[in-house]
Amino acid sequence: MKSPRQPLLIPQERERFVLDLLDEPCSLDGFIADFYSPYANEALREFVESHSGSNPEYTINPLPENLVAGKNTYVYDAHTYHTKVPPEAITHLIEHYTEPGELVLDPFCGSGMMGVAALRCRRIPILIDLSPAATFIAMNFLTPVDERKYQSAVEKVLAAIYDEEILLYGTHCRYCKQQVPLEYMVWSYGLICEFCHKEFVLWDVARDERENVRESRIKKEFDCPHCGRHVQKRKLQRTRLYPVQVGYRCCNSGLQESQAAPDEYDLNVIRNSESASITEDLWYPTARLPAGVNTRQAIAHGMKSVDALYTRRNLRAVARLWDIARRWRDREMSLKLMFTVTSLYQRVTRLSEFRFWGGSGNIANYNVPMIFNEQNVFKVFNRKAKTVRSYFATCAQRAEIPFCISTESATDLSNIPDDSIDHVFTDPPFGSNINYSEMNFLWEAWLGVFTDTKDEAIINRAQNKTITQYSELLTKALLEMHRVLKPGRWLTLVFHNSSSEVWSVIQKAISSGGFRIEKTQTLDKRHGTFKQFVSENAVGYDLILHCRKYSGDEAGIKLPHRRVTSPSVIREFIERTLKQTPDEFIVRYLHVKRPNELDSRKLYSLWLKERTESGQIVDLDYEQFRRIINQVVEMEFRDSPDCESE
Repeated sequence: MKSPRQPLLIPQERERFVLDLLDEPCSLDGFIADFYSPYANEALREFVESHSGSNPEYTINPLPENLVAGKNTYVYDAHTYHTKVPPEAITHLIEHYTEPGELVLDPFCGSGMMGVAALRCRRIPILIDLSPAATFIAMNFLTPVDERKYQSAVEKVLAAIYDEEILLYGTHCRYCKQQVPLEYMVWSYGLICEFCHKEFVLWDVARDERENVRESRIKKEFDCPHCGRHVQKRKLQRTRLYPVQVGYRCCNSGLQESQAAPDEYDLNVIRNSESASITEDLWYPTARLPAGVNTRQAIAHGMKSVDALYTRRNLRAVARLWDIARRWRDREMSLKLMFTVTSLYQRVTRLSEFRFWGGSGNIANYNVPMIFNEQNVFKVFNRKAKTVRSYFATCAQRAEIPFCISTESATDLSNIPDDSIDHVFTDPPFGSNINYSEMNFLWEAWLGVFTDTKDEAIINRAQNKTITQYSELLTKALLEMHRVLKPGRWLTLVFHNSSSEVWSVIQKAISSGGFRIEKTQTLDKRHGTFKQFVSENAVGYDLILHCRKYSGDEAGIKLPHRRVTSPSVIREFIERTLKQTPDEFIVRYLHVKRPNELDSRKLYSLWLKERTESGQIVDLDYEQFRRIINQVVEMEFRDSPDCESE
């Protein structure tokens, strides 16, 4: 049988551009400075001593009852991280407790949003995190460059790699036959029916496409196309991956992609990219994924090392961009190009789950989807660069305000003198919610520096860390915060969890650390994560705990023993709260057909607020709280004279 004829392609004419790069790539060590280090910063003590003033009386400014801050900002979108507190909210807190020129510390700094907020209001930030990936991201957020120079560098990179883009991602317009780079390719696993043991491609069977694309989905259950028996997707054995759809833009596309099934030309491009070796001059990480809570699924599917998380051509494309970024002659721009490459994160890996409405998310696990979206790395790089550029355009060029970033444990701040910090703002790990060292491993493999997990404050069975170890490490960190904070000054701590046991740990650690919770606020980040909107066991609102430093006999308070609150007390709280402003607790789903719901997450956050402010131990999990809410709502519906039976 003859193979299908190749289409007669019309190549696009492009002017070639050759980059002037360094002979050897620069490692992260080459960017160490007084203000930043991917290790413990040797300049930290001197920095604090030179900027720490006396402890004068200061005025505490008014603070709104509850904080609302959106996520849809350029600073929020420029680079992904697992948790972020919007800097707009942090600015309110810093201005409340400090004056311009004072020192603010975040010992669990993550992506550095506190630093962004502090520089905006002319405070001096000190950012510390155990993760080299976190401090690298934070440093780049705090050192913006001229957006025009950055855009020029990005354009040069894209011009230089265009031929390679066509080689790796070339397809053809089904109408005009023009050769174009694809936007993405969808891949689907084949599955084996548990009854007839025949293979079928999931994509062919499980698609449920609706007029409203937000309602389109991949079914969890369906009939086998061979034997007709009803099967559940999660129970079926996977075989191999099949390319099932190509997306590209050309003559008839407009702003939307044209979609087509892969043809022989597309399959040949894939075969060539898989058989060709990644050239010897390109380095890429081959570090083995650590055994962990989040990594086990990827490892179980044969993705045992970082390079295995990518398709062959995406690995080559990321390696090319990483090589260009590390060999860029301008050191400042080199960091910003590296920053842009790391912002791609999971979007360009085999972990990127296909979504009918486009794009792909970065999630805090290494789950291997049955249908994934292989995006054109160079296209994603260009899109992310536009967001990064917008961030640079909306913030002042590198401020005259100094800052210092160090990569070390919050449990040992010995490089910071006693009573030297004016305010501490922090957002510590939330128990077992996110395994930071595991999730940051993908970044750190490219950066070449890894988290030392010994002092990682987390609940993680792979590290043999129970809630006891988490409590001990968190208490050590809070004792250090107490030591470095000036007398009478304040710690604001953001926390979020659905477990009463974890909440009682944070309450006890704050007390043991020498602080008292004087006030609690809710923080509404507005655009909650998809998990927060649909998960049965997620809390959608963070709490801000305002803790004052006390010394000597005043330090801390003796918390009562943990005792489960009776359902009647919770019912009274719910009825009282709903009676005041009932409309505030209705969740309305805008993009999917789903009935309005009572916002049990917000109610739980308000109950936590009452509990922590009164000095009572949190003794009820979110799931227990939600069950009581459901009983209250059911009783009200049953007793309502207006209810009608269906």
